[in-house]
Amino acid sequence: MAMIIYNNIPSLTAQRYVGISNTNLAKSLEKLSSGLRINHASDDASGLAISEKLRGQISGLKRAAMNAQDGISMLQTAEGAMGEVHSILQRMRELAVQASNGIYTTNDRKYIQDEMDQLKQEINRISASTEFNTKKLLNGDSTALWSADSNKLTAIIRGRVAEGNYDIKVDANPGQNYIYKTDVMTLKDGAYAAEFVEGQNQISARRITNVNGLNSTINDSTKDYKLTVTTTNLDSAAYTGYSGAVGVYNADTSSTLASNDLGINTSGMTNALNIANSGYYEIEALANFSSTAGTTGTVASAIRVRFYDANTGTLSDWQNVNVYVDTAANTIVTSGDITVGGNNIGFDLGASAGATVRAGDRALFWVANYSNVDVSGTATNGSAQIQFTDSYGKSNIKLEVANFVSSTEYKSKTYYVGEINTANGSINYGSFNLEMGKMLPAQSGTLTFEVAGPGDRATDFTQLKDIARFVNADGRNIFDNTQALTIYGNGKQTTIYLEGNDTIKDFEDKLTNAIKDGLGMGNDGNVNVNDHLVDYVKTATSGTPQAVAGTFVIQSALLGEDSRLSFIGDQTLIDGLSLATIQEGKNSELTVTVTNAHTGETIGSDVVGDYTLKNIIKGVDVKINSSVDVDSSWNSTTKKLSFASMSGTVSMKLHLVDNATQLQIGANEGQTIDAYITQLDTKSLGLDDVYVISQDLAQKSITKIDKAIENVSSMRATIGAQVNRLEYAISNLNVTKENLVAAESRIRDLDVAAEMATFTRWQILNQSGTAMLAQANQLPQLALQLLR
Repeated sequence: MAMIIYNNIPSLTAQRYVGISNTNLAKSLEKLSSGLRINHASDDASGLAISEKLRGQISGLKRAAMNAQDGISMLQTAEGAMGEVHSILQRMRELAVQASNGIYTTNDRKYIQDEMDQLKQEINRISASTEFNTKKLLNGDSTALWSADSNKLTAIIRGRVAEGNYDIKVDANPGQNYIYKTDVMTLKDGAYAAEFVEGQNQISARRITNVNGLNSTINDSTKDYKLTVTTTNLDSAAYTGYSGAVGVYNADTSSTLASNDLGINTSGMTNALNIANSGYYEIEALANFSSTAGTTGTVASAIRVRFYDANTGTLSDWQNVNVYVDTAANTIVTSGDITVGGNNIGFDLGASAGATVRAGDRALFWVANYSNVDVSGTATNGSAQIQFTDSYGKSNIKLEVANFVSSTEYKSKTYYVGEINTANGSINYGSFNLEMGKMLPAQSGTLTFEVAGPGDRATDFTQLKDIARFVNADGRNIFDNTQALTIYGNGKQTTIYLEGNDTIKDFEDKLTNAIKDGLGMGNDGNVNVNDHLVDYVKTATSGTPQAVAGTFVIQSALLGEDSRLSFIGDQTLIDGLSLATIQEGKNSELTVTVTNAHTGETIGSDVVGDYTLKNIIKGVDVKINSSVDVDSSWNSTTKKLSFASMSGTVSMKLHLVDNATQLQIGANEGQTIDAYITQLDTKSLGLDDVYVISQDLAQKSITKIDKAIENVSSMRATIGAQVNRLEYAISNLNVTKENLVAAESRIRDLDVAAEMATFTRWQILNQSGTAMLAQANQLPQLALQLLR
């Protein structure tokens, strides 16, 4: 072998092998340090690709298992809230069973209903506030979102929905509403009231109140009083006044004194006849005298007279009066002037032959605004007499209304009236308050009002404290205190407060407003319908709900179960009203057709009787208001609200968006499951109209609550099934992940024992190569020795 010093080939060879051993030693060291067989694509390109895919699957499965666990947490949150709803429903059922017992008063049931209402509110609060990561769980939003173009349509989310826009057409065959009737409202002992019969609109009269002393049974079965209203002042020159007998009582059946024998007489008067004060003269005979027997002349203290002022209600003291009997002229007149009640007056007690007066005879005589009647010489017996007959059988009262003319405000005035019972001679002095307003100068006419007394039907303006039904068995008037009456209906409640001074009309108005505005059960577009939601029956109409006078007829403008009304208050108030159902509500029959709003494609149709369309639109129950496609009107013949289907069909639009919660439970696209939670509130559970304020309603509520419990149980079972499924999914994900980790480990993980042997080999080779490199580097030294 040649010896050279310029190129050391053995050294280069040794270096190359040392480099190879260093490289392999570094790779082996890297593998041993990382524990991986593949650290770089160069280690195993295909193995690296497979490993990375497996790693993606493994991390995805791990996250999917965590997703499923989060889904379980969400579902458990919802199920926990449902558990509380279950507890609430069990308590509600207990309350319903309790209220179904007949021992409770309405006050007791009011307290039970108060708790029931609070429990229903709590169910709705749970529905509205139960969240997971701010996501609403029980109000339906976690499953679907919806909107409608009409407030008469409501969607109840039952499950995964078919997303889209729907045209819902409704054609109604109207049912009927509930109608309720109260007990007969009659006046208690000692109570009187009045109401207009005719004429009040013509002359702007509003009402008659504060009726005292007037007797509805005096003389005649009729209860009518006639009031003549004129805009001409009674003391004007155009009006000279009038007077006449209101009635006569004969103490003896042989008496001949009659009402047409009475009149004003100026004979013997020294002053002008002057009646400054209108009112009633009560005349009573104290002795027997006759124009056909006895001696002509004066009978001392033959009668006594007193005056009842029609303007002030003042009753004067009795004044004994002498009479002059003229047998030749067949007249009996008062002797000289009589000044009683501020008037100068004389009476003609008998203008017919044989006129006879006996002790105990009585007469009630009306006078008004006689002024400046000349009594000098030309006046003869009876010349100033004005007589009238009253076809109404009651007082014909002339009213001066100058204070009302052209008035822009409502005003009132008290008038005082006298009346005589011609059967027994008793005389009543009474009064009433007339309210009028906004009179025009041309307004005048006749008012007729009717007086009701004890046992009679109450009038519009009878105060509630004067109604017999509101006086209990121990004589206590329930309206000694304010009474609260709570009305339930249409899923709402409202309360009215009744005072003893409230009238029948006030009660009618308050209850009407409560039904119309408080409960929303009127007809917004028909005032005539709203005016008849509550009717006080003054004149009975046979064969109709208004067949009994003196009762209230109560109804709403909704139909079927939606029209049901329930009332609660003090037991004595409820007993006083004694509400009875005289017409059961009947749901309308709705023909409902659903089409795709965009294409017109028919989705389905059904005929429903509970206002709820089911199983036509996937995942949704559609609740339809009972007033849809129904027009209400007042039928004055049947005395009922009439309901008719509108022409054509009513179309409403429903927009549905699928908002179901999708849980990613796999490592790849599309590996999801739907976790949906149905709507859970009082509307979806059918609890809005659960009432326990009567025994019958409480018993019906038990069945409704049982159904709600069954629905919640079904919801919880569905959630439980989803939780179980997710738990199985998690188990499967973990098993799959475990297997994929094992597969990926076999590809990528390092066999340390084998690699250690490789490392040792390369380490030894590295050491050997390094030693040989040192030897190779010594070879040129040998060649240098030859140069020495």
